[in-house]
Amino acid sequence: MLLLESIWTWNHFFFGITYATAASLIFLFVVLIFFKPRIRIAPFAGKIQSNGNSVYIFKFVNKSYYSAHDAKAELHQIRRIPMGNGKYNNEYQKLSLLNGDIFRIPGKLPIWAKDDAYPHCLIVYSSENLDEILANDSYAVILRVGLKHGLTGLSKVFDQEYAKTDIRAGKFKPGPKFASQ
Repeated sequence: MLLLESIWTWNHFFFGITYATAASLIFLFVVLIFFKPRIRIAPFAGKIQSNGNSVYIFKFVNKSYYSAHDAKAELHQIRRIPMGNGKYNNEYQKLSLLNGDIFRIPGKLPIWAKDDAYPHCLIVYSSENLDEILANDSYAVILRVGLKHGLTGLSKVFDQEYAKTDIRAGKFKPGPKFASQ
């Protein structure tokens, strides 16, 4: 009788450990999938004239329902060095970005509280001459945005590459859409 109770207890123990481990893994995957930062970066850059100089505008939108913290936007020039067989090595050079360090980006509002004027998007500027850089086909420009999720603290880096055809004249319209004025 004692042996049967002992086996029954060990079976419950191993079932409990297996059940708790599976539940923990499912919870971890849910957190890692649904509570990671999400942003969208505009597929084109705007270009305006200010005091006779060209200023390039880049826009990104926080698509997460929670705020993002410690966002850092960087602009890099990429030089593609051919290595043969259609393969390339990339050489990065950092370009100046006027307001690349952002403390907080508000989260997206729920569907029932939708407000297009709600500022969960940001615009960063560069005064580098991107037209001159992008005139050569072996060069490109990449905007890299890294940020932390406001609830979980998970971080992620997002990239958007721009070529000569991705520069448009004008500014972005206000709000989360990527339309130019």
